[in-house]
Amino acid sequence: MQIHSNATTNVQQRLFIQNSSESCRSLATQFMVSPATICRWKRREDQQDHSCRPSLIHYAFSLAEERFILFLRRKGLSLDDLADAVARVLPDATRASIHRLLTRKGVSRLPKYSRQDREPSGKFKDYLPGYLHIDCFYLPRVEGRKRYCFVAVDRATRLVYLHVYEHVDAASAVNFLGRCLSFYPFLIKKILTDNGAEFSLGSFRRWGRPAKRIHLFDQICAACGIEHRLTRPYTPKTNGLAERTNGLIQEGTYKKHPYSSQPEMEAGLHSWMLIYNLVRPNRRIGRKTPYQAVCDWYGKHPELFIKEPAHLRTFLFTNR
Repeated sequence: MQIHSNATTNVQQRLFIQNSSESCRSLATQFMVSPATICRWKRREDQQDHSCRPSLIHYAFSLAEERFILFLRRKGLSLDDLADAVARVLPDATRASIHRLLTRKGVSRLPKYSRQDREPSGKFKDYLPGYLHIDCFYLPRVEGRKRYCFVAVDRATRLVYLHVYEHVDAASAVNFLGRCLSFYPFLIKKILTDNGAEFSLGSFRRWGRPAKRIHLFDQICAACGIEHRLTRPYTPKTNGLAERTNGLIQEGTYKKHPYSSQPEMEAGLHSWMLIYNLVRPNRRIGRKTPYQAVCDWYGKHPELFIKEPAHLRTFLFTNR
């Protein structure tokens, strides 16, 4: 006997309704159900629940169209790529209807690739101190204004420096570069940034031709003897060290502690930088703090340094 778990009547009540000569309204009052429920059971000969599934189901796609979509799916296309490809042939197809088809056929998820099928993950080369990854990200609106945080992290020591600016432009990037030259105790030889307009003129290239003028950031790098490298366009993982550092800063500051004023937000960012550089061990550099890593490099290669590591403590506690 098929009985729905949320049924309002049981088998005995349904049998009594079918054999009763009372009106539907009186029976509905007696069993505390609607008159429509009483009438439905009076018309039926059995006492089991019937399926609500329609006898004829109308699908969004025909059999040939379904085969076409499933053929493309087997090629490994994601849902968004599949929707774009199908839209060229079937303009009325929507992303939701394609997803329903994939779910019904049991292919809504792509198979997970084994470790042998995956591309080998990239790994940073071993560099001496002086290779900076620089990036910037938006800060939440405080006091009705949006601000920007520029971040620099050294590849060898993981030493981080950050500063907040009102605008994200070439002037802010150049000012931040000057602050990095004052902060880091070793010579800066290479800098890696993205193709943003604050760092390069990559967005002004046309038809593969380089821009005719030189960006101000590149001019300052050339004057200081620094090699400025750019990431591959639309590939944030190329600058993954800076991207991950941005995430750590966000998770440890405004995502955890909402700020009500700009001084409070800048103080929170500065406190995070102090703890990260002087207190927090980093497993990527042997469970040392970035400051300890700088001291170790100073003991092994003092020729790379223009200032003693103790300069970092003085700079962090005096420049807020």
